[in-house]
Amino acid sequence: MDFLYDLCGLPFGWIMRLIYDWVDNYALAILVFTIFTKLILFPISYKQQMNSAKMQRLNPKMAKLKKKYKDDPQKLQEAQMRLYQEENVNPGASCLPMFLQFFILFGILDVVYKPLSFILRMKDDLIAKAFEVVQNINPDLAKQGTSLRQELAILSAHHDHASDFGEAFAGTDFSAMMTEFYDKFNLFGVNLGRVPELHPDVWNASSVVLFLIPFASGLLQLIMTIYQQFVQKKRNPDMPNMGCMNVMLYVMPVFSVWFAFNVPAGVGFYWACSSFFSMIQIIGLNMYFTKERVEKLCEKENKKLQKKYANGKKTLMQRMMDQQNLTEGQVKRQRYAEETKDMSRSELTKYNQQVLKDARRRMAEKYGEAYDSEQEKDSGNESNES
Repeated sequence: MDFLYDLCGLPFGWIMRLIYDWVDNYALAILVFTIFTKLILFPISYKQQMNSAKMQRLNPKMAKLKKKYKDDPQKLQEAQMRLYQEENVNPGASCLPMFLQFFILFGILDVVYKPLSFILRMKDDLIAKAFEVVQNINPDLAKQGTSLRQELAILSAHHDHASDFGEAFAGTDFSAMMTEFYDKFNLFGVNLGRVPELHPDVWNASSVVLFLIPFASGLLQLIMTIYQQFVQKKRNPDMPNMGCMNVMLYVMPVFSVWFAFNVPAGVGFYWACSSFFSMIQIIGLNMYFTKERVEKLCEKENKKLQKKYANGKKTLMQRMMDQQNLTEGQVKRQRYAEETKDMSRSELTKYNQQVLKDARRRMAEKYGEAYDSEQEKDSGNESNES
């Protein structure tokens, strides 16, 4: 797990250091960092929102397919894939932004846990030496400062017992640097390295701010969820009530509150900022992607794709369809071999005729043609007589 934090934390630690040097306050640095990441990810968010609008545009066609193939899930899946291919829609387009959000969250978590390494650029041996002092002056705090939380423990211990670090770091600017940074590692005077508590020992201004950060994060998530549901229902009144999915959407705000009560306040503050700017972005994109504009954009995109793939090159959805057909063909061949291995010659002939008959019926259904079973029967009899 530490490897994952380190992997995500290194690039974001470098970016946070640059921003911190510019704004000279850690909370403001997180705010600017959030805006920076939203701008970097905006093209992906734009494509995701565009894809969502295109999916909503297909809802009437999808409803017809579900009604037509309600008793045949396999045919329904094939028809849906063909529709996605024709309309150039990728149903899995929302996965990448979600993955990137978690990647950024892990990076921020590592940066908040390790301000001495990323912001002050202290060497590992200096941090280890400072933590030894923490173990001597406050063993209980040292136990809480294992692994990721060592640097926050050092920062807190130095603030409370600065004089105890004097002998170990005599002749250095360690104490001055730590004191200056602690004063800037705050939001409204609250240390962002502290973990919020539901039941703090003392209710003061600091504990109230810490207490409100997780709930601000959850509330913003909830508002964003309600807004998205409202927009989807307005654009698609016939949208079915997706019970389990709706429950999951409303569980996320609760998870945000729980999560923010278990990590340093700096992470919860980032999560709240991220939700706030995400909400502004979603509202703006929903206002931009009107029904008329989506139609024009789809028409323009389809023309561009037709020109791009005129030489026979296949789109992602076409390659997915080819792979699915290849897999289905392998399964059918394997099933055919197993079912016919013990058949006599006459049984095999009848079996092949039935397979051919079923295939013709499916083709007729696919292209909306009438299927004459009597004619098929006569054709089969003629072939038997010959």
